[in-house]
Amino acid sequence: MNSKRIIRLSGDKSISHRALMLASVSNGYNTITNLCNGKDVQSTIDCLKACGAIINKKGNSYTIKSNTLTNPIKPLNCGNSGTTMRLLTGLLAGQKVSAVLYGDQSLSKRPMDRVIQPLRKIGADINYINNQIVINESHINGGEVLNPTSSAQVKSSIILAGLYGNNSTVLTESYNTRDHTEKMILCHSANSIEILGKQIKINPTKLKLENIDIPGDISKASFLIAYACLSPKSDILFENMLVNPRRLGFINSLNKMGANISIYNSESKLGENVGDIRVKYNGRLKNIKVDEQTVRDMIDEIPILSIVAALSKGVMTISGISELKLKESNRVLGIVSNLRAMGCNITENKASIDIKGQKYLYNTNIKTYSDHRIAMAFHIASFFSKHTMTIDDLECIKISFPDFFKKLNEIIL
Repeated sequence: MNSKRIIRLSGDKSISHRALMLASVSNGYNTITNLCNGKDVQSTIDCLKACGAIINKKGNSYTIKSNTLTNPIKPLNCGNSGTTMRLLTGLLAGQKVSAVLYGDQSLSKRPMDRVIQPLRKIGADINYINNQIVINESHINGGEVLNPTSSAQVKSSIILAGLYGNNSTVLTESYNTRDHTEKMILCHSANSIEILGKQIKINPTKLKLENIDIPGDISKASFLIAYACLSPKSDILFENMLVNPRRLGFINSLNKMGANISIYNSESKLGENVGDIRVKYNGRLKNIKVDEQTVRDMIDEIPILSIVAALSKGVMTISGISELKLKESNRVLGIVSNLRAMGCNITENKASIDIKGQKYLYNTNIKTYSDHRIAMAFHIASFFSKHTMTIDDLECIKISFPDFFKKLNEIIL
């Protein structure tokens, strides 16, 4: 690659879910452009439509008209999307909607009590029966509640319920988590949320959103960024990307390893930092220690970071990995078992993994556990490995990044 390649990606998945949900309970018409094009976000669209929201697509834009959601006729299928299920639980409880939410086999194994218990504490009438969330008509009374997890989904669910409560809700976080929900709400209703350290006060309000243009997904970009950091002569510019400080753990870690990644033209759009990201190959990288807070800032990028570590100098230690076991699959298992099969010296400890880098890996049969991020990470690994690789499930990539292969080809050709 001898010249700079320019890439644009569809909208950030986390922000797409939140924009759709907030638009569905806001006054009037709302337009969302550059929505994430993955199956997870489609699950949210389908569930909101079933609850009475009018959502239409025209070109790269969606128009949403709603005000108050209503009881769906049949159970809501959240597919593989934990974000859909957890955030909708809070949203629907706040809207006094009765509904049943369920998901696929993978989602049915993921922990839901972490969101049900705090919602119950502020007045939600919710049960978990046979891997389904059952929401009865609820009256959110507010009060004080704790998010004991490092999950922004739990926090967001409480916020979405609290916005339509009878009284204010005071949420205390145990950890710093992604703040997309707060940023989007504050941008449209400055008095609805008050933030003081790790405490968030949610004041009941009626939202009216402006039109939303969603920046490119930094988690999708991570796979292409990793390829560029590993491939000599790479020079790639990602335009109109989300550069929220709590989503830059991957880029910051790569730069500490010796990568050449820069952010240009950064500005605030609807509360979020948006800019261009340029990645230039800068030689073989050197492994570092990644602490627990940094992992929280790139929880979705740990699979691809592990691939980069396996091809870099020295040993990388990644700490605070427990949350990875509760994702679409046990991602620690997916990372460790597949890298070992590729000849990598990787050690799993109680709360960390150690990855010893080497110059190349050996291709093998990769088991994805139907996890889109495991599939994409090891597809990137195949470009820097010997022999032939077989990946058992590439279809799962459509959950978050259906044009993954198209965008990858744009930077390879």
